[in-house]
Amino acid sequence: MHIEKAVEEKSPVNLRIRSSLKQQAKSLGINLSQTLEATLEREISRREQEEWLAENRRAIEAYNRRIEEHGPALSAYRSF
Repeated sequence: MHIEKAVEEKSPVNLRIRSSLKQQAKSLGINLSQTLEATLEREISRREQEEWLAENRRAIEAYNRRIEEHGPALSAYRSF
């Protein structure tokens, strides 16, 4: 049973895909709407991650340089 993440109004979308893909999906019982939503969610997440990394790249690089030069914070107190 599929449980939606959030009950949200859905809106119709007019898409054009190759007929052969549509026929294959239908013969395999693939729900096009669910597949599109899941794929879009993954792609949106991937692009948001890329954007976040690009926006924070300088800070991440500076942090990594600090760790390389000085070691992790409180490393002097480690017993291992």
